[in-house]
Amino acid sequence: MSQRLPDFFRIVSALHHGRDEDLVSASEKFIQGQESQREVLQDLLRVCHLFYGFPRIVRALTLISQQLGTPSKLSEVCIAEDPLQKGEVVFREVYGRDANPVLTHLDRVDPQFRAWVLRHAYGTAFATTCLSLDERERLSVMTLVATGCWQQARSHMRACLRHGVSLEDLLQDLVCVEWLDREQCDLATTCLHAEAELG
Repeated sequence: MSQRLPDFFRIVSALHHGRDEDLVSASEKFIQGQESQREVLQDLLRVCHLFYGFPRIVRALTLISQQLGTPSKLSEVCIAEDPLQKGEVVFREVYGRDANPVLTHLDRVDPQFRAWVLRHAYGTAFATTCLSLDERERLSVMTLVATGCWQQARSHMRACLRHGVSLEDLLQDLVCVEWLDREQCDLATTCLHAEAELG
C-alpha cells in the first residue's frame, strides 16, 4: 500500500461523512507542520471534487484554511496546452482496452459530457495532480463504491489491476477505509474477485 493512502483514507472518510473535526484532525496529522504536505492535502481535496462536487470541497478547503492557516504561497498551476487531447491520453492510459467502449458509451449518452470528462477530469484534474496513478485509482475505487457508482467502480478496479495493484491490496483498502458499510464492502469484494478472475 502507498504510504500515504491510509492518511488519504482518513481524510476522505471525514469528508464523506461531513465530520469537520475529524477532517481538521486528520489534516493536521497528515501535514505535521510541513508545508509540502499541505500542498498534497489540498491536491487530494481538489481531486475529490470529481466524486463529491465543488461545494463540499470549497467547504473543506475553507475549513482547513480557517483552522490551519492560509498557504504561505500559491501552488504553481500547470494546465496542459490542450486539456482535451491530454485528457484522452490520460484516459486511455487508465482504461487501456476498455477506453474505446467507455468513450463510445459517453458519446452516445452525452457527447458534451464526454468532452467535459476528458478535458476536466482527465486533462486537468488527473493530468496535473501530484497523486500517483496508483493512489488516485485506488481512491477512485473506494469513493465510487461509497457513492454507489458500481459500473464506474468496476472500471477503476480493472484499471488498478491493469496497472499492477494487487487484488490483495485492493481488498486491504476495503478494510482500511472507514466510510463503507458492510453491504458495500461485501459487494465490492465480490466485484474485485470477479474482475481479477476476468483478468
